[in-house]
Amino acid sequence: VVVAIPFRIPFRGVTVREVMFLRGSWRVGEWSAFQEYSDEASARWLAMALEQAYHPGLLEPDVSRAPISVNAIFPALPIEEIPGWWQEFPGATSAKIKVAESSSSLQADMTRVNAVRETIGREAALRLDANGRWSVDEAEDALQRLSVFSLDYVEQPVATIDEMVELKRRLEGSGIRLAADELIRESSSLDDVTSEGAADVAVLKVSPLGGIQPTLELARQANAAGLEVVLSSALETSVGLSWGIQAAALIRHELGSLPDAGLATSAFFEQDVVSNPIHVSDGAVPLFEPEIDESLLQQLSAPAERTRWWRERLRRCLPLALDALESRSS
Repeated sequence: VVVAIPFRIPFRGVTVREVMFLRGSWRVGEWSAFQEYSDEASARWLAMALEQAYHPGLLEPDVSRAPISVNAIFPALPIEEIPGWWQEFPGATSAKIKVAESSSSLQADMTRVNAVRETIGREAALRLDANGRWSVDEAEDALQRLSVFSLDYVEQPVATIDEMVELKRRLEGSGIRLAADELIRESSSLDDVTSEGAADVAVLKVSPLGGIQPTLELARQANAAGLEVVLSSALETSVGLSWGIQAAALIRHELGSLPDAGLATSAFFEQDVVSNPIHVSDGAVPLFEPEIDESLLQQLSAPAERTRWWRERLRRCLPLALDALESRSS
């Protein structure tokens, strides 16, 4: 089943989220690889959907079912809308802000980050995410200026390993921590990040990495290498987010603790496809099994030509995803 769900506000240029849901033997799995992604990358997302749909579950009885603490997420909002958006994340004690938007300037980022800092208070942790859009020189200048807002870390300020290493060298002694996201999920590996000392934080996203099992393995590797591990979302509905929340619970159990996760992005959706959508309460989201609402699936059904596009994509990507799952089990 393919749906098209409008966003309440644009996020990195996305206004409608297309998702395919697969009915498996245990539950519905979510496949929501972005439309511009290659078949190889999309197949990893599909492997996650198949794991979710056909795996009975990975939580052992001794794993805590306590809610997972989360950060608020701020897109490039107008300044006057920032206080109202903060209310979507009641009890949150951290926030992440998208910076380096293509239509934004450093001064605009400074103004928006200042407004968020004033809104969330001085004690809340503040994270930035540039999605690799700065050059090394731009990142160095921006982060030295933005550091006055007491940053927790900056996610993927530049695009490549070499740039991250160079930026880290230039920022030595500043106290600014760098986090790797795209560098990990585009290769499904930590090898370059750890061998080059390119980051202080590993941001792991369950859907792009192919499911809970590979995410858990990367979390173990990152922790062993001395990196902080942060779980985040890839703009999934509550269906996909529920699997990410399970991964967070497992990783928290193994590592003993887990920083606030970026798993509250369902706030962006005008509607969800479940009768029990995720909401933030006391700064956290619950572990839960999503309950599909068939009427919402029908209401949000994608146009016929988009459904055909997704089914053709499924035919291409399914063999790749099955190969990945087979190699994982062996």
